[in-house]
Amino acid sequence: MRLALLSVLILGCGGPEAGSSHAVPPKKPNNELINGEYERHPPDGHAAMRLRADGSFVIAKSRADLDGNAPIQAGHYTLEKDVLSLTAEKGACADDEMNKTSIYKVVLSKVGIRFTKDTETCAARATMDGTTWFRAK
Repeated sequence: MRLALLSVLILGCGGPEAGSSHAVPPKKPNNELINGEYERHPPDGHAAMRLRADGSFVIAKSRADLDGNAPIQAGHYTLEKDVLSLTAEKGACADDEMNKTSIYKVVLSKVGIRFTKDTETCAARATMDGTTWFRAK
C-alpha cells in the first residue's frame, strides 16, 4: 500500500521540465519586442510614440496625433541589446547637431518600455528619463 502511494506521489509531482502548464514562454528579442505604439500615463504626461521595424520613430502629443503632420519629433532609432539611440530628423532638436541624438538604456517588456538616460541634451525628450511608456492597446 505504501509503495503504491509513494509511486503515485512521485509520478504525479512533475516540475516545469515535466510539462507543467506553469512554464514561462521565452521573451521575444528586444529588436522584435520594441516595435509598436506606446503612450505615457498620468502623472508622466499624455505623449505617444511609435517605433517601427524599419527603424523609424515618431513622438506626438497623443496617440491620435501620431499620424499627424506636426509631430513633436520624428526620425530614426537603433537598438543594440538594451541601448536605444534616437536621432531626430523632424521637429524638436532636428536642426541642432549637438542635441539631435539621445541615448537611453531601456527595459522592454510586453507592458512597455522603461527609459533611463545615458546621453540626453534635447529638452523635448529629456522628460523620458526614469519613465515607463506603456504599450497602446
